Amino acid sequence: MSEPTRSGCFTSLLMLLAAVFGSFMAAFNFSSITSLSPTDVSTHVTLVPIGTFTPDDLQQAAIVIQKRLDGLELSTAKVEVSGDTGINIDLPQVENQADVLKTLAARGLLEFVDFSDVPDVSEWQGRDILTSGQGNHPVSESAAPNPVSNKPFETVLTGDGVQSATASINQQFGNEWQVTVKFSAEAGKALGDYTRTHIGKLLAIVLDGKVLSVPMIQAEISTEAVITGNFTEQDSKRLALQLGSGALPFEMKAKSISILRGDYGMSLSTATATASP
Repeated sequence: MSEPTRSGCFTSLLMLLAAVFGSFMAAFNFSSITSLSPTDVSTHVTLVPIGTFTPDDLQQAAIVIQKRLDGLELSTAKVEVSGDTGINIDLPQVENQADVLKTLAARGLLEFVDFSDVPDVSEWQGRDILTSGQGNHPVSESAAPNPVSNKPFETVLTGDGVQSATASINQQFGNEWQVTVKFSAEAGKALGDYTRTHIGKLLAIVLDGKVLSVPMIQAEISTEAVITGNFTEQDSKRLALQLGSGALPFEMKAKSISILRGDYGMSLSTATATASP
């Protein structure tokens, strides 16, 4: 075969390959991917516990997370325990994904804590404290114990006794957002017995180890309580959902987040998080 003929065949082959590649790109161009509807997009999240845990803890956490998803009207999301390491969640596409993940991963542990012997109460606002209600999962290594006894603060009642929680605006006090908590009969009796015998004493309201407020007990409290803490609307609704669905046995963090386009079976982005969402 002559040199010109060989060159012409090679040029034709290149043109054929270019045409095939062009057809491939036309079928999978960026505009077709970005035009997918939200129902074609899903997010796969793996949450892992912070600290020590047991298989039973993971099962309980999966139940709580499913309740929170139901409360967010994301009942189509799938939740499953991943062996003995964490929890996998498949989420439909949502606009406020970061807020959803924050809602799912936060522990949501509400405590009413005895502050009757604590001096200089104003110094404790916003601080992380160690309490008896935190069990084997303290909020942080730097959480402070009771300065008088040098032991964990005594928890009077936890959010396990919460029957319902509702976010609302307090129109009498500057239209601030708040959360109204209603207790079960058993929890209400326990809180009523305590507050009735501690009139004039201080009782801290603590969320995930952080002191939200330290009001003085002025009357018996047995059926419901109002939680305030300079909440935004989003904060108060998230808190109400967490309290209403129950606390996680531990705080969790996102180990990995993958965004998937269903029609193409491709992972468009994958990120590894090192902190709670």
